[in-house]
Amino acid sequence: MKIIYSSESRIYCIENGNKTEIPCERTEKYRQTVDSIRRRNEWKTSGRGAAFTGTARNYEDSSEVRVDLTGVCSYNDRIIYSLRLDESSCIYHRSADRSEGDEGLILSSNELYFGRSDFYDGKLAVSLGGSPSERHICVLEPPSSLYEEYTDGDSQELDPYFSRAHRDRIYFSSCGNARNENGFVTAVSNRVGAYLDMKSRTMTELLTDEKYDHISLKDNANGDLYYIRQPYSQQTEKSSFSVKDVFLLPVRLIKALGGWLNFMSVIWGGESLNGKDPANMLNERTKNRSERDMIIDGNIIKAEKLAKKNENNEDGLMPHERVLIKREADGEETTVAKGVLDFALADDGTVVYSDGRYIHTLSPDGSDSRIKAYLARNITLQ
Repeated sequence: MKIIYSSESRIYCIENGNKTEIPCERTEKYRQTVDSIRRRNEWKTSGRGAAFTGTARNYEDSSEVRVDLTGVCSYNDRIIYSLRLDESSCIYHRSADRSEGDEGLILSSNELYFGRSDFYDGKLAVSLGGSPSERHICVLEPPSSLYEEYTDGDSQELDPYFSRAHRDRIYFSSCGNARNENGFVTAVSNRVGAYLDMKSRTMTELLTDEKYDHISLKDNANGDLYYIRQPYSQQTEKSSFSVKDVFLLPVRLIKALGGWLNFMSVIWGGESLNGKDPANMLNERTKNRSERDMIIDGNIIKAEKLAKKNENNEDGLMPHERVLIKREADGEETTVAKGVLDFALADDGTVVYSDGRYIHTLSPDGSDSRIKAYLARNITLQ
């Protein structure tokens, strides 16, 4: 059995305990193209003149290219993966080994955002929408790029999965958007577990609780349903000053004054007061923030959790309140594992799941083996 997953916008394969990377040719070609363009234009954004006008940039590497690997699934003996490359989205298919030159395009768009997907019985279900805050369930038949949209509304339908026990059924999770007077999304509802009947085109809510999110619903041929449950954490827009804001106001004013003085130093002297390259300051701040905070399905995993990822720590990175539940056909529920980031089901009853630090292979007899795999998501099996 091959375990295929994504981690930090790269695809990996585990087979017989050995881990290898599956190249994403589209990503590498895109990086090379962007680097080539930047090298040709580097003279416009370097030197004291560029620092004076505020156009200075540092393009020493291609890490500034925003690559988001949003979905991976098995496609016969191949894989399908979806990418967000800066402002462009695409879905590709390729072999699951390291062979090159066999990558094929399924769908590409500058107006669409692609989420997770699932392939079964010749069809691909994908979460797709015109913005990150509005996604709906669409179905297509690769390698054709024509798709049919089955859900709509001001909502997010995510994590589609073709039922292995019920024909023409697609499981997914759904949440509604709350918008302010300017039309911006300020909060989302808790995520309910639901399924779509493709024949009748009706949606049925299956798992709903105001206190919890129900994520990544999947079933096996026996009709047993597995899903991730986590506490619902509503994030709303701040509309007024708090007591803390009032006490911090002098500190923020001093920081603002320091920032203005640093800006004048860059403009008139060509260098910052702290000696740092002005072209790198914003990039470093953004990078540090991304290393501190990580948003997983609406929940923020803080730095204190990530800071524990040393060689001697055996715990996963996910909160223990994020649990994998098995619901049998008669409605009885049991907890399979705690602190689960993502999971997949094998035909023989094996459950493969990630805790953010390891990928566990949980056999039907209860034995558990694991291999290190940092932030493994989009787990799929072959």
